[in-house]
Amino acid sequence: MTPQSGRLLAGTATTVPNLRTMAAVDHHFLLDTGTWVAVRRRRFIERFAVWGILATVALVAVGVLWGGAALVGSLTSAQGSPAEAAPEVVVPAPPVAKTPVIVWNGLGADGVAAEAARQLMMKEYPIAAVSNAPDHSYMKTYVMYQASDAAGAAAAGALIKNLHLKGAVAQPLDGVRKDQLGGARLLLIVADPLSH
Repeated sequence: MTPQSGRLLAGTATTVPNLRTMAAVDHHFLLDTGTWVAVRRRRFIERFAVWGILATVALVAVGVLWGGAALVGSLTSAQGSPAEAAPEVVVPAPPVAKTPVIVWNGLGADGVAAEAARQLMMKEYPIAAVSNAPDHSYMKTYVMYQASDAAGAAAAGALIKNLHLKGAVAQPLDGVRKDQLGGARLLLIVADPLSH
């Protein structure tokens, strides 16, 4: 029996495999069929397309940034330098006697609004009204002003400073209607007892 025939050798119980069959089975990954060529070609094209798209996006982004900077530069040169812009107008706080205040109790404890109104009167603020807030869930003391009042923010800041209200917030009216002010310039919502 020859080694290539795959038959039993005389006196042995083993067979010798066919070398051609073994080579084809063990080395099948080396065969380059048309399918693998197509897969490799498609993967190459996909990789090239991804890198091409990324490069295009990067170029467009650089162009937009560069063009945007040029556009901003041309607009500023047409309007003049930022130093030539109109200065911000600072409105001073009105006199205390011309700053009527409504005081609301935002804490819910008895006498908090009355004590705040007493301290405001000692500082010569006119008191328009003293009452309870619609709810007592305020965590901070607020001094609210009408957004249309040019001196409102300055008046609120002056009241906070005059009463030494640490942690108080000055802000435009929020959740309060203009008609609830009753002619007052400021609304003080007291959320923590004043001590003076």
